[in-house]
Amino acid sequence: MVVRTFVRSRTRERSMLVAFAVVASFAMTVGAMAQGQASQFARECALKESAVITLIEDHGAAEDLPADRLGGAGLTMLRARLACYEGRVGEALALYESIFDLGPVASLRRQRP
Repeated sequence: MVVRTFVRSRTRERSMLVAFAVVASFAMTVGAMAQGQASQFARECALKESAVITLIEDHGAAEDLPADRLGGAGLTMLRARLACYEGRVGEALALYESIFDLGPVASLRRQRP
């Protein structure tokens, strides 16, 4: 009788363990799929992002704009990036476009040798 109870409890533990492993695997798969869909970065956003980064860096190197204006452009770029990751591509592209209001780079200062 004691042996039979011990065997049944071991069998129950094994079946519970298998069930838990199946549920955990399913949950991880669904989570990974959802994360993959949410973290896609639209091609249009990537193109605008690289152009905006270059513009901000060039203005910083030329020192032709105040630091607070460049900082604001950087924060706008981060908001655009977040919007794009959240699937709001139109809003992100509008934010990226607003950064181009910085205008062209006046000229790069000559660096001393």
